[in-house]
Amino acid sequence: MKQNILTNLLRHFSEVKPKMKIESNDDRFKDDLGVDSLDMAEFIARVEQDYRIEIPDKDWPKIATMGLLVDYIDHAATI
Repeated sequence: MKQNILTNLLRHFSEVKPKMKIESNDDRFKDDLGVDSLDMAEFIARVEQDYRIEIPDKDWPKIATMGLLVDYIDHAATI
């Protein structure tokens, strides 16, 4: 299931940042990749719509990498 989530998230990310490639699931969106807050908000909005979940602003630090976001969504799917 996590691999499917990752594949889907990478697709959403490439729609927001088509020229940016994530080399590692541990790359931090802001610090390592330089993703700005507007692009991050658009990416999260796509993820929320696709998975029909809400990611509160207070949880954004918990999803600082693609790997952490995969875990977050995987956990949300089991609730």
